[in-house]
Amino acid sequence: MGSEQTPADLREGVRSGIVNALERDTEQRGGRTARLLVAAGALGVFGALGMIEMLSGHPYGHHPSSHVVVFSAVWSGLLVVSLALVFLQVRTPSLPLARAACVGVLGLGIAGACSALCPDQHFLEWWITTPAGSRIHSVGGLALSALCFGAVSTLVFGAAAAAAALGGRQRGPGPLLPAAMLLLLLAPGVALQAVGTSPAVFAGWLVGAAAGAYAGVALAIAARERLAPA
Repeated sequence: MGSEQTPADLREGVRSGIVNALERDTEQRGGRTARLLVAAGALGVFGALGMIEMLSGHPYGHHPSSHVVVFSAVWSGLLVVSLALVFLQVRTPSLPLARAACVGVLGLGIAGACSALCPDQHFLEWWITTPAGSRIHSVGGLALSALCFGAVSTLVFGAAAAAAALGGRQRGPGPLLPAAMLLLLLAPGVALQAVGTSPAVFAGWLVGAAAGAYAGVALAIAARERLAPA
């Protein structure tokens, strides 16, 4: 018994149905992507305005106020890109960029809240008045004190942000990428606070922040894996 050929109108109907479905999917995805980009941009602008408001109260007697413009512009650009990664769930097979960026954004928000509560907007000056900061400063100077301050503070920011962003059943990324995203978003603030000090102070603060970010994220991931149900 010979097989009958598929009628031409049936083949054309199937082809048209597939093409129409693909076109509708493309239109829907394009609209969703546009809405998410608009939302990321709006939140980025809102965050940038918050940063400018926070920085505008910083005492700038020892360096030009134009630094507010420069560092706020860098911060806002990084924030918009990070939020776009989060909203669009950008990832590659080996780089879960969205979840790493989420850690960075949350960590930056936590750091901003803590900085607003700090009694002195020059964080290092406040740090060296504390018992721990004063002892470290007397032993190793301002560079070592900045390194320790960066490590301790960023460890807290990284651990809190990773615990909030990397929860759930989905396996999260390793600590390196989220820590790098957090460090990238905190770096303009470190640079701004280090203006007027020596390069050694800036380098020490940045190295401490990098170590603290990695340790904090790693601790949160280890705690999540220990507490996860078998």
